[in-house]
Amino acid sequence: MASLNFRVVVFDFDGVVIESAGIKKESYRQLFEEEFPEYLLKILSYQEFNGGLPRRRQFEEIYEKILKEHPPRGRVGELEASYVSRMMSQVVAAPLVAGALEFLEAHQGQADFFIASATPEDELQHVGREFGLGRYFVDVYGSPMRKAEILGMIGRKTGAAPGEMVFVGDYPTDRDAAAEMEIPFVARLGSSEEMENCPHQVKDITELAAVLESMGPSK
Repeated sequence: MASLNFRVVVFDFDGVVIESAGIKKESYRQLFEEEFPEYLLKILSYQEFNGGLPRRRQFEEIYEKILKEHPPRGRVGELEASYVSRMMSQVVAAPLVAGALEFLEAHQGQADFFIASATPEDELQHVGREFGLGRYFVDVYGSPMRKAEILGMIGRKTGAAPGEMVFVGDYPTDRDAAAEMEIPFVARLGSSEEMENCPHQVKDITELAAVLESMGPSK
């Protein structure tokens, strides 16, 4: 069995553990296409790059940066509620990313596993229970904390140095959070074309153990 070479492995959730990134993209499209059809391509392009940000921040930035206006009072909350109602039933029915469960089962005990996601923590806990994933992770963290903040907190909690940790994500914001904390990063391809430029990448989690073995702290 391959050595993981890292004390701590941190996973993003959507698109890394659960095949839900596409579901969330489609829910995004449905949310905005009727009200703002003339801005839809710009909104979807924004989501392509910023899908790893907390959704409240995404909605606020769509108004401010694309629509060039402040969101009406209560509007961001309405968007969040509508988005959740569209996507949640599909997310809990989505498959796991290929190799995810096998990796967690095979390597449990070799490293501490954590989740660092932009999804609100209560939703993460709910989906995790539906899939029976809680037993594999030391802790599960989500918004409103920034991913870089979560990574820093995990480092302090475990006592792991940045080089002893690795973050597996699927969006540029995941890559940027890892870079901010000087933590090695592995890109799971498929959610954002920009991730194809990352030096360490996997098509799915079946490839993760071999990639981690090749990039360990001593390499």
